[in-house]
Amino acid sequence: MDTNTLAEYVAKRVNVGAPKAEIREELLAVGWSEEEADSAYRDGVVLLGAPVPSQGHRPTTGKKSSTVDIIVNLFSFILLGNVAVSLGVLYFQIINRYLPDPLVAVSFYDEQSSSSAIHYSIAALLIGFPLYYLTMRIWFRKFRENEGRTESRLSKWLTYIVLLVASVTVVGDLITLVFTFLQGEVTFRFFLKAFIILAIAAAIFGFYFFERRKIQYRKDIPVTVFRTFGITVSVFVAFGVVLGLFAGGSPEVTRSRTFDNQRAENLRSLSQCIGTYANNYGAIPVSLTELNRAGDSAHCSNYESDPETKQTYEYRVVTPSRQQGVVKVGEYELCATFALESEGAVANGYGTVDDVWSKHASGHSCDAVTAQLGELAPTPARTPATSVPVK
Repeated sequence: MDTNTLAEYVAKRVNVGAPKAEIREELLAVGWSEEEADSAYRDGVVLLGAPVPSQGHRPTTGKKSSTVDIIVNLFSFILLGNVAVSLGVLYFQIINRYLPDPLVAVSFYDEQSSSSAIHYSIAALLIGFPLYYLTMRIWFRKFRENEGRTESRLSKWLTYIVLLVASVTVVGDLITLVFTFLQGEVTFRFFLKAFIILAIAAAIFGFYFFERRKIQYRKDIPVTVFRTFGITVSVFVAFGVVLGLFAGGSPEVTRSRTFDNQRAENLRSLSQCIGTYANNYGAIPVSLTELNRAGDSAHCSNYESDPETKQTYEYRVVTPSRQQGVVKVGEYELCATFALESEGAVANGYGTVDDVWSKHASGHSCDAVTAQLGELAPTPARTPATSVPVK
């Protein structure tokens, strides 16, 4: 059936009083697409004598957004949220790394969490930003190729919600910045974080402001405007990714640092086990095997092996027993091979850990530790002595 015959069919159905929805459902039922059904209804109405607009080069038909258009547009907003949040988190963590707050003690877990946040943000940007760029190119191309295309109400509402959120964020950020300045508490790190929020929100508002003028109001916006937005944001993202790799460490460095932290924690726990054994039995174990034979030290075998190589840590008794003041002590040595030089003392959530295990060079490293020796038959009320590290 050609378009003229289809238009005649629609005209006949309109003449007998059939509503548009019913005619449309009939055409869809026999295989015509939604766009073809809408176009046929228009042609049928024109065939009945309805006048058509003829001002200038105004298109005589408006092609509605398809389901694919709506999905692409919705997907772009999801990606926008992902990119905006990831970019903000990335720059915030970079600022925290290079400009730490002297009033906040950074724990080992904070360091690990910060590195994870940086790496996750980088991953989200490397995947999300190119996809967002691609979806927006598809969005603009559809309206460029068909000037009569109209967008869905959902797309309009979502776009204006984005504009509202961006504008409120800009205003709120500026109010916070001025208020903090008047309070005399503006620091360089606070200014940078405020600038990051302002830059992201302003870029989103500016882009979608011009997008509305181009798509909804059909204004002739030069392509250089959108190209400038694309280049500027791309540079901002790329710069953040590069800084993030330095701040969070490369994958290889991060993996090595994680293994070293686990080695230090193992040695620390193993040292506590040896100290407890020395207090309970009045002597330092001659080997780690002997330590494991003690019923109350069986769990210590979990700390005796390198997490990466699975090799047992080196253990050697330096001084079995000697008098130190009014108590007897023994001295032993633990050795491990570290991948990187330590970054210094850290905190583990219970206080600052600043011992021989938290400070080490890369490669093979040994540290001597003294432990207080208890009586051969300690009373139940006695508390195991804590190992005293010495360099």
